[in-house]
Amino acid sequence: MPAAKYRVLAVGPQIANTATAPVFVSIAGVGKAALPNQPYIVANELVCSSIARALLLPCPPGALMESGNTTYFFSLDFNLAGQALPPVSPAAIVQSFPELAWGIIVFDAFVMNGDRHNQNIAHDATTNRVQIFDHSHAFLTPGGDIDQTLAARSGSLALGGHCLAGEIDTKAGLATWLERLKQIPDYFIEGTIEAACSCGIPFEKKDAISAFMKTRRDNLGQLFSANMASFPKAPAQ
Repeated sequence: MPAAKYRVLAVGPQIANTATAPVFVSIAGVGKAALPNQPYIVANELVCSSIARALLLPCPPGALMESGNTTYFFSLDFNLAGQALPPVSPAAIVQSFPELAWGIIVFDAFVMNGDRHNQNIAHDATTNRVQIFDHSHAFLTPGGDIDQTLAARSGSLALGGHCLAGEIDTKAGLATWLERLKQIPDYFIEGTIEAACSCGIPFEKKDAISAFMKTRRDNLGQLFSANMASFPKAPAQ
């Protein structure tokens, strides 16, 4: 994951009485709060951001923040120009970054993201960098029943109309990313779900969700093997 740059609003002043001369920085971010009919937005963003960063995928760093009585998930703003991001060409991303494309697909399958369209992935042709963002509708259906969501997706890649799935034309990288996913430790999954329970997920669901995600991590390779028809341009063997 190459180092990315994020939009800075202000720099300074210097922090006094320190040896390394640090300065205060105000940096731009994008924040989301839960909605009455979508209580898991913040939790979904937190879980997906944590897992994407653990896999070293190009996903902006994020954290929880409080404003008044509202909890937000905010991520750093990588849009240096400050203008609306144009839709990307999934075919161009696959052509330039085939192995990264598999990394994004494997990640999205793991977190059950059926909402990866060409406006929540960015490709900066100038810096040749890709960023993924906007995971409000991944993981747990924002307004759905948790038990029903997990049961419905247990035997599925849950990729929906994934913008890269129809364009990926190689299998190079798939096995590498599945193996990398398997190396995410139990404690990381458990800790990430526990953190999400502080911002929307009921605590009584923590153990069931953690167990589901550990099983999904271990068995995702089998799901891919059984569903390669979802990638029509990828070679059969």
